[in-house]
Amino acid sequence: MHELSIAVSLIEAVEEEAAKHKGTVEAVHLRLGAMSGVVKDALCFGFEVAREGTCLAAARLIVEETAGREVEVTGLEIMDD
Repeated sequence: MHELSIAVSLIEAVEEEAAKHKGTVEAVHLRLGAMSGVVKDALCFGFEVAREGTCLAAARLIVEETAGREVEVTGLEIMDD
């Protein structure tokens, strides 16, 4: 299940960005293309598992599905601590 490794990489990148803002991540907005080879449900499950113990522990993953090949973060909702 390569979706778990994608989720881990996503969380690591978002943690770095959140550290710059010194806040807690409430939501991650992601654009996910149907042709990307990533299964949305598996990615969402991997995200839930991988976020435990991080500043994303309560974060929601909001996925916008498209027809393309992209897997990209389009926005973050960060609450100041």
